[in-house]
Amino acid sequence: MTRWQALDELQQAGVSVFVSMSPTYPTMGEDDFHELLSYFRALGEVVVFHEPINPRGANFQQCLTAAEQAGYDDVVEELQQMQDSHQYWVEYALEQLNTVQQVATRFDGLDVHSWPDDELVRSTSGQLRSKLTAMQEAVSPESFSERETDTSSDRSLE
Repeated sequence: MTRWQALDELQQAGVSVFVSMSPTYPTMGEDDFHELLSYFRALGEVVVFHEPINPRGANFQQCLTAAEQAGYDDVVEELQQMQDSHQYWVEYALEQLNTVQQVATRFDGLDVHSWPDDELVRSTSGQLRSKLTAMQEAVSPESFSERETDTSSDRSLE
């Protein structure tokens, strides 16, 4: 609640608010994402950054340990399957990206900038790979001050 209140205060003060909804876990589904995105949308104009958990990520083991210590056996089991099976992780990550994007369409004006991992992109082909690459290359929708949008510092690949 402290973070929520801080975001709300910043938003009311006119400060641009960005939220990181990551990592998302394999036990999270459509209802979970709807609940989270509804909270974020209630803040007003926010940009949500999303990334599914990645077993290669530095924080993966910390998440696994925390789930074990908290007694979230279902989460532990799913995370261990991801760690053991690359294909399982690929299927999970694709499902998560798709579900979050689909749920986000229910919230008019809510921008969700999903980030597929490079390894996920390499694990796909054809139209799916093109879509994931486009997600990676999309300029995130946050606005910057005039000084920060100087074209000489533009890092986008065109």
